[in-house]
Amino acid sequence: MNASEAIQEGTTNRARARRDHGGWPDIRYAWYVLALLTLAYALAILDRVSIALLIEPLQASLHIDDTQFGLLQGLAFSMVYSLLGLPLGLLSDRRRRMTILVAGLALWSLATIGCSLATTFHELFFARMLVGVGEAALVPVASSLIADFFAPAIRPKAYGIFVTGSSLGTAAAMALGGLFLGWADGLIAGLPRLFGAMEPWQIVFILCGAPGLVLALLLAVTGREPVRQGGHAPTQGLSVGPLLALFRQRPAAFGLFMLGSVLNLVCVYAIVGWFPALFIRAHGWDAGWTGKVLGMVGLPVSIFAALNSGWVIAWLTRRGHADAPVLCAMGCALSMVVFGTLACLAPSGGWALVGYALNALFVNWNTSAVYSGFAQITPNSLRAQIIALQTIASGLIALTLGNFLVGYLSDTLFTGPAGIAWSLGCVFFVCGLAALGVLAGARRGFRAAARDLSGKEA
Repeated sequence: MNASEAIQEGTTNRARARRDHGGWPDIRYAWYVLALLTLAYALAILDRVSIALLIEPLQASLHIDDTQFGLLQGLAFSMVYSLLGLPLGLLSDRRRRMTILVAGLALWSLATIGCSLATTFHELFFARMLVGVGEAALVPVASSLIADFFAPAIRPKAYGIFVTGSSLGTAAAMALGGLFLGWADGLIAGLPRLFGAMEPWQIVFILCGAPGLVLALLLAVTGREPVRQGGHAPTQGLSVGPLLALFRQRPAAFGLFMLGSVLNLVCVYAIVGWFPALFIRAHGWDAGWTGKVLGMVGLPVSIFAALNSGWVIAWLTRRGHADAPVLCAMGCALSMVVFGTLACLAPSGGWALVGYALNALFVNWNTSAVYSGFAQITPNSLRAQIIALQTIASGLIALTLGNFLVGYLSDTLFTGPAGIAWSLGCVFFVCGLAALGVLAGARRGFRAAARDLSGKEA
C-alpha cells in the first residue's frame, strides 16, 4: 500500500467511525480529548486547593490569620474567576475553544508557580487572583466541548468522567501536598545551593504548577475543535439578552436549579478548604499525615462517585425521570446534611474519616448534575454561557462563602482548636438543608424546560 492509499484508507475509516457514531466526531478521539480535559480539571483543582494543606506554614511565614487565609482560598481566586467567567463563556460560544483552553491552562499553571514568590499576604492574594483568571476558561470551554463531542445518550457518562478530574485534583492536593512537603525538605537539605533559600511551601507551589505547562503544550499540539452540534449556529454579537431570556421564561429550571447547586458547592468548598484543618486542629494529626490519609481515602471514593453519578443520571432518565440531574443534586444535598455534619462533629479522627468517606460518595453528584442538567435544557448556542454564569455564581457565592464563613466563625464564634469542627458543621447543616429545599422547588420547571428543548431539537 502506497502513501496516498494509506491516507485515503485512514480518511475512510475516520468517516466510517463518524457515521457509526451518528454523525458525531470520532468516538476514539472524543474519549482522548475527554481524558485530557479531565486531567486539566484535576490540575486546576490541584493548583486551586493545594494551599489548604499549607495553612500552618503559610500562617507562620506570612503572619496571616484564619480570616485572611479564608480570603486567600476564596475571594482572591473567586473574584476574577467569577467576573471573567461570562466573557469567556461568550467567547467560547463564538470562537475556537481549544485556543482559549490552552491559554487559560498555561496562565494558571504559571500563576501557581508564581505563588512561591510571595513574601506578603497581598502578594500571595495577587498571585491567587491570576490563578483564577486562568482557571475561569476551563469549565465553560470543557462543558461546551463535551456537548459537541458526545451524543446526548452518552453525554451524562462523559460528564461524569470529566468530574472525576475534581476528585483526582482534590485527592492529589491532599496526597501530593503531603508528599511534596516531604520532597521539599529533602530538596532543601540535598540541594542547598538551589533550594536552600526557599521554604517547603514555596517548593510545593512550584511542583503543583509545573505539570500544567506540559499539558498545555500537549493540548496545543493535538487538540482539534469539534463541529458545533444541535443546529443552533452561534450569533456573532456579545449580547447576554438570549441568556437572560432563559431565566425569564423558565425561572425555576434555571434560577432554582442554579441556586440549589451553588448552595451544595458552599459545602464542597468548605470541605476542600477546611477539612485538613479539622483533622490537624481538632484531632491532632500532622499536615503530612493528614494529606496522605485524606488523599488515599478520598481518591477512590470520589472517583467512584464521579463515575457513577453519570450512570445514575442516565439510569434515572431511562426510567422516565426527566429531572434526573436535579434528583442527583438533591442526593448530594442530603449527604451534606447527614454525613457532612456528622463528620465534622465526630468524637475522633477515625470516625471523622468515616463520615468524610461516606460524604465523598455523593459530593461529585452535584457537579455532574450541573453539567448534564444544563446541557439538557440549554440550546447549544448558549451552553458555554450558562455554565459560565454557573461559574460566576459558584465563585462569588460558593467559593467565597464556603471558605470565608468557616474562617470567620472560627475566629469570632467557635474559637479554640476544636472550634473548626462546629464552624464546619454549621455550614454543612444549614447550606445542605437550604439546597435540598431549593432543588425540590426546581423539579417541575426543569422537567418542563427539558420537554420544551427536546421538542425544538426533534
